[in-house]
Amino acid sequence: MKHSKIASLFDQSSWKFARTMAYIPHHYTKKETWKDKEAFMWAVGYIREHGVDEYFGKRKFRYLYLGEYKYWTMGEPIEKTILINRAKA
Repeated sequence: MKHSKIASLFDQSSWKFARTMAYIPHHYTKKETWKDKEAFMWAVGYIREHGVDEYFGKRKFRYLYLGEYKYWTMGEPIEKTILINRAKA
């Protein structure tokens, strides 16, 4: 059931292409664009709880694989996290 909740939240989110990193194609959604900020923080927590650790270069990130995408944040504390990234898995 929780996977359907997170999928629904991501489906309702506004995603922008990360133009400044076009050589690493991905999109992002910003906390400020979410109507429900608590839902955004819940989504960040969900990624952290249910994701898997992987390295990108020398840095480790926690990725949540869901459908055709993987989702991640930059690792700040949940209350300081301002965006969620996604890329094709």
